[in-house]
Amino acid sequence: MSIQLSQTLHVLASWPPRRRREQEPERQMTLVEHLQELRVRIIVSMVAFAAASVAGYFLSEPILEFLRRPVAPLGTLIFTSLGEAFFAILKIAMLFGIVVSAPVILWEAWRFVAPGLERHERRVVGWMVPALYLLFIGGMAFAYYAMLPFAVRFFLSYGGPSVTPLLSLGSYLSFVTALLVAFGLTFELPLILFVLIRLGIVNAETLRRKRKVAILVIFIFAAIVTPTVDVVSMSLLAFPLWGLYELTLVLTALMK
Repeated sequence: MSIQLSQTLHVLASWPPRRRREQEPERQMTLVEHLQELRVRIIVSMVAFAAASVAGYFLSEPILEFLRRPVAPLGTLIFTSLGEAFFAILKIAMLFGIVVSAPVILWEAWRFVAPGLERHERRVVGWMVPALYLLFIGGMAFAYYAMLPFAVRFFLSYGGPSVTPLLSLGSYLSFVTALLVAFGLTFELPLILFVLIRLGIVNAETLRRKRKVAILVIFIFAAIVTPTVDVVSMSLLAFPLWGLYELTLVLTALMK
């Protein structure tokens, strides 16, 4: 009886029990198991994207009204081919699907790569999942509220009184989505650079010494990803990107 009581007290004293994976060493996964896990992660991400895109298809009308606000004074957008309006709606649905399903996709990517990282790497990279998404949304918001109205006014100012602007639905959406996505990706630069510096992959002092090279690369990158080839569109992306680069160096110096 006393032995049973002693065993019971020992169990209660050790509660809660340790997780099994903390008691036993982690088993190395085989290549087939890695591929199977990757397949599951991809399937979950694709299902999330498909479901969000379907929702975006049914919400395409209010989304389109929101996107066309900068050019609303010009009247209704037109389409000049049979499939232009249909493919424009699909573009809106896919953009909505990317934005809404991005947290799930980032989470699945994190769950796949996390087991292969060291503990300190997990701490540094772990908070990137929500931060990347928030920065992406922040970049899109900055592009929509700050850059897009300026770009619309600038380009329409070249019409003159003798030219009436008739904006095509497809071309306008291509310009807007390219601008939103470009700024969304651009705003993630500080976080990526900061994490690379913290992990020791990139040296902050080297980034400071190579500032001129970095600025040149930034303008080349902006020229490639902007929807048009004019200097104004390139500058709308390059100067905020340059500012974010400098901000990253400042934050890195302050956190030493």
